[in-house]
Order: sequence, then C-alpha cells, then structure tokens
Amino acid sequence: MPVSPDQFKSALSHWASGVSVICYRSTAKSGGITVSSFSSVSLDPALILFCLAKNSQAKEAIESSRSFSVNILSEAQKQISADFASVSLDKEEVLQGLNPSYGKTGAPLLPGTLASLDCSLHQIIDSGDHWIVLGHVEEAVSQIGKPLLYFNRNYHSIA
Repeated sequence: MPVSPDQFKSALSHWASGVSVICYRSTAKSGGITVSSFSSVSLDPALILFCLAKNSQAKEAIESSRSFSVNILSEAQKQISADFASVSLDKEEVLQGLNPSYGKTGAPLLPGTLASLDCSLHQIIDSGDHWIVLGHVEEAVSQIGKPLLYFNRNYHSIA
C-alpha cells in the first residue's frame, strides 16, 4: 500500500532544512517564492536545484526570463519567508518593498541574506506534482551569520 500524502508530509517534516526565497523578474511578472526544497547538484559546472509546485505562477516568469536567484535567509528574515510563502500577498509588492539589487542575469537579489546565487535557467524537469528547476550559478555572494531553519513545520534558529 502506498504512503498517504499526510504520512509523507509528516515524515518529511522531521528533515531540518534551511529556508530560501527564489526570486524572479520577467517582462510580465516579478516576485518570489519561499522554498525549502533547495540543493546543490554539481560543482563543475556549478548547478543547483529547487522544486516548484506545478500550480506556482513562478514557472512562467522563470522560463520567460531564463534566470532566477536563490536567496538563503538568515535567522532575522523569518517574516520575509512568511511573506513570500503567503497565498494572500502580492509577491511583486513584497519584492519591491525589500528594495532588491539585481544580479548580472537580471534576477532580484534580496538584501541581508546569508547568501545569494544569481542563476541562469539550466533545465526544468517534470516530476510528479512539482517541477525540478535546475540553475547554473553565474554569481554567488555570502556573508557570516546564522541561518533560518525549518523543522517540524516551524521556524527555528541555531542555538
């Protein structure tokens, strides 16, 4: 018997992960989306991936612009994560309210993050109810700090 979606989500809630916001800007739409399904893939070339729900409006903008950024949040950025995860807020307004800078690909980079990766779109793979989005890292910046963590359906900090 296959595992139920609730059993699957419950089991995966015990995997602690960092929190990142994927930001995008196309001629038609800009915004961001909170993801915890982010991972490095390859050092040479420098590739990363994140998973995007198929009902997300971000896919079209990322495909159109052929770029995006991954912004790894600090423990002080819990509200930014919540705002980009919200279904009721306009993500373009949230993004513009943060006064982002822009990477060489044109993707928005959030201020105050632990790290930002400016990526060109490498590939999108159809997988189940999500898209696996692979990006080629064009630029990477980082600073010292403590990460925002997500574990058991709540935000946490390193003690």
